[in-house]
Amino acid sequence: MRWKEGGAMKEITVKRGHAGNAKAHCFDGDSPYISGSCENVLVRLLGIDAYEVRGLSLYYLKKSGFLERIDPELKKYLEKKLSNRSIHIHKELGYAAREYLESIMKEDLVMSFDKEVFDRYGRALVYLSGKDQESYNLKLVREGHAIPYFIYPNAVSPNEYGRFQYHNIKRFREALWNAQEKRKNIWKHKNTLIPMELRFLTSRSLPGKYCADLENDLLYSPQYYFKVAIENRLFFYPKDVLIAVDMEFRPTPDCGKWLHEVWRILHGREEWENKYSEKERRMRNL
Repeated sequence: MRWKEGGAMKEITVKRGHAGNAKAHCFDGDSPYISGSCENVLVRLLGIDAYEVRGLSLYYLKKSGFLERIDPELKKYLEKKLSNRSIHIHKELGYAAREYLESIMKEDLVMSFDKEVFDRYGRALVYLSGKDQESYNLKLVREGHAIPYFIYPNAVSPNEYGRFQYHNIKRFREALWNAQEKRKNIWKHKNTLIPMELRFLTSRSLPGKYCADLENDLLYSPQYYFKVAIENRLFFYPKDVLIAVDMEFRPTPDCGKWLHEVWRILHGREEWENKYSEKERRMRNL
């Protein structure tokens, strides 16, 4: 075990694990098994979302009435993605991501952490790589097998002014642009559900995380995440939303009135008028 340069993340040497048999090492494209100093356990690759290896029944989704519960704008956005062909493509992309991760996993691995160690399911949140290699997390995005998916406080650190900076998010953004330009895997297709959409439609649970727009310093309510380009998204759990407002993200009209009142109290008119100079300073720290 050792600390990475600068003390930012602790690195741990582990072994490749197995998913019930000696030949399989991954549950899906962002959830491999590791072992070594611990028992054979499933971990979650941090900062990315690979497509799911499960499907979605459109018949039962429509029969459930869930689509009538979501915001009309979100429903309209999703409707063009809700086809049997789209669901089939999503599942095939999920299998492809898992196969790719299986193909690149080495026997000897290095994992490291960011701010959070575990997700809400008790899985370790990790960057994973072979020794002296770039992370599998980044490779999956660059090869078009996953999209960036960062949740505060991960990948966020303060600059000299106390504002957020996003060095790691920038690397994943550039990897996504590379995959998009070359139309790799995910980016060969249009109007497919992204993983978080398939999950909340399958569970019939409304989106629960606020979505910050890193490009425009705006904060959207959970059901308006689609207003933000994938590469510019930083999600906040409701318990952390005041941090987002306090630091720099202005609530959009879809957010509750109380958030707008908090913004007014914390920042006032002068802060809002100076947003462009602050944005330039922040972008220099990306």
